[in-house]
Amino acid sequence: MLLNRRKKDSLTSFLFVVPLLVLFLIFFAYPIIYNIIISFYDWNGVSLTKTFSGFDNYKKLLADPVMWKCFKNFFWIAVSTTLIQSALGIILASFFIRKIRLSGFYRILFYLPAICTTTIVGTVFSKIFETNRGYLNVMLRAIHLDFLCQPWLATPKTVMACLIFVNIWQWTGYSMLMYYTNMLNIPQDLYESATIDGAGSFKQFIYITFPLLKGTHITLILLDILGALKFFDLSYVLTKGGPAHATETFSTYIYTKSFNTFKQGEASTIVVFMFIIAMVLTVLQLRFYYKNEKEEMNGR
Repeated sequence: MLLNRRKKDSLTSFLFVVPLLVLFLIFFAYPIIYNIIISFYDWNGVSLTKTFSGFDNYKKLLADPVMWKCFKNFFWIAVSTTLIQSALGIILASFFIRKIRLSGFYRILFYLPAICTTTIVGTVFSKIFETNRGYLNVMLRAIHLDFLCQPWLATPKTVMACLIFVNIWQWTGYSMLMYYTNMLNIPQDLYESATIDGAGSFKQFIYITFPLLKGTHITLILLDILGALKFFDLSYVLTKGGPAHATETFSTYIYTKSFNTFKQGEASTIVVFMFIIAMVLTVLQLRFYYKNEKEEMNGR
């Protein structure tokens, strides 16, 4: 009787999980498996026939200089946005946590770009960086700094810096809010004890605030790297991957391979590369969180 009841409860529990399992298989597992399979074929994405090519797509992409530019751009976007964005975020959060006048208004002001769609942000900054009538060059000419005027989005030396600047401008508010929220969870007793011991604001930040935000640091680093991995909107709106592939990213190159040159097999191969990078980052993230939880449990 008891055994039958347990079997019935297990079946009921399984039935509740089935819808989620079906959605997972259709919208997550199937696209990944399908992309991996297509990466071994020479296919234009339209015709019904596919030609098996083995690892030819992987060999082509590893020998493709544009693909290596994608890796290089991914590295620079990930490193620069992670370091600068996180640094600005924690500095701003440190100011706002002191409850300065109108701090709530300033927090909203800094966070506003993060809720704007990237397409709108890119369109606005395309007007700012435009060569002839762009607001930046117009302003430089107005203050007689004509020698600083540049074709900002048409020069390989400046275009990546422009993209990174816009990306940092948009997402610094998000980093600031993450740090600010977690700073509120730090016990004030620690700061009071440090003040009694003669520690100033800088030492309190170095020895209390910064170490206790370890989880936030790691989370933002991983989010920034994943954001750099799927970086598409800004690059496509501002430069479409140009000039001369200077701002080409994995996502823009996938778009080019899929819809411009109709090389779906190679596009799927790029997706596989992205998937591998994302999986490595996910494993590192899980290892960190499990280790962190274990340390907290041992500390208790």
